[in-house]
Amino acid sequence: MSVDLVAFDMAAPDDLGRLTEHLSTINTKAIHRIALLMRVAGEYEDGSREKARAAVESLLARFGLSDCAAFITVIGSEGASTPCGFALIDMGATAPAATPRLAIGLHLSPDYVEAEIGSAKFARHIATLVTQAMRDADMDAGDVQCAIVNVPLPTTGNVGPRSRAGRAAAALGAGIALGEIKAPDVTDERIISDLTLYTGRVQTFTGPAIRNIEIIIIGNSAKAGGAYFACNTLTADLIDTRSIKRMMIKAGCAIDADGELETSCLVAVLAKLGVMPDGRVRGAPTTIYSSVTPPEKHVRAAMSGVLGATLHTTRIFSTFDPIQQAPAGGGTLCCILKA
Repeated sequence: MSVDLVAFDMAAPDDLGRLTEHLSTINTKAIHRIALLMRVAGEYEDGSREKARAAVESLLARFGLSDCAAFITVIGSEGASTPCGFALIDMGATAPAATPRLAIGLHLSPDYVEAEIGSAKFARHIATLVTQAMRDADMDAGDVQCAIVNVPLPTTGNVGPRSRAGRAAAALGAGIALGEIKAPDVTDERIISDLTLYTGRVQTFTGPAIRNIEIIIIGNSAKAGGAYFACNTLTADLIDTRSIKRMMIKAGCAIDADGELETSCLVAVLAKLGVMPDGRVRGAPTTIYSSVTPPEKHVRAAMSGVLGATLHTTRIFSTFDPIQQAPAGGGTLCCILKA
C-alpha cells in the first residue's frame, strides 16, 4: 500500500476543481481506496452539506471510484478557517518504507437496526465493523491513529439526543475494536452519561444524508510505502496546546528559537474538540452554551485560533463534541505529516 495525500481548498461546497485536476493527471484505475474528508462553509439547513456530497458522488462516479471510496462532509468554517478537503488515495502495492507509513482501510455497511442506534448492542456491532476496516487496511489495533465512524441519523424517537448517543456508542464500539475499552464496560446506562468511559483514537459523525455505517481507518503500517505518516493525541481542553506540541515533537518536528513549532512537514489536521458540560474552560465560565450563537460555532472559531497559531495552518478538518472520544472537556487530534 502507498497512500498519497492531496489537500484542496473549496471556494464553494461543491468546488472539487483542485481534486478533479489531480485525478485527471494520475492513473485512477490503479487506485485501490480513496477516503475524502471535507469541511465546507455553510449552515446545517442551507443545503451546503448536501451539495458537497452530491458533487463528491458525481466525481467518484466519473472516475469509476464509487466502489472503493468513503467520504465525510462536515459544515462550518468559522474564524480563521479555510474551507478545504483532504483526499487520501491508496495507489496500491509498493515496497515498504524503512519506517511505518500511512495506510488506510475502509468499510461501508448497510447492516444496522435503526432502533439499536445509541445502544450497547449498536456499539458491539460497530466494533465488528471497525475490525473489518482494520483488516482492509492490513493493520493491527496498535497501528491505528484515527478510526472515523459515520453513523446514520436516527429516524424515530427524539432524534437529537439519539443521534448524539449514536455517536457515543460508535466511539465506544470503535474503542472496543482498538483494545482501549472492554466490551462488558459498555452498557446502555454508561453511554452518554459516564464521561469517564472514553476512547482515544476515534472521531464519530452523523448526518441526514448518511445511508450506511461508514468507517475510515487511518494509521501507519510497516508494510506500507509512500511519503506520509500519521500521529495522534488527546487534549485536556479547548486551549491545550501543550499536548499538541508534545505530539508534534515526538513526530519529529522541531521548536525554533522563538518557541514555535516548525510545521512545514504538516499536510493534514483532523480535530474534534469540546468543552465541559457546564461550558467552563480551565475552570472559568464562558458563554459557549449560554449565548444565542450555537456552541459548535463558538468552538470551531476557537479551534481555528488555537490550532492555527500552534500548527500554523488554516486548513483543518475541525468538528465539535467528541462525546466519549476524549476526556470530558477535552478533544482528539490526528495529524498527517510528510516523512
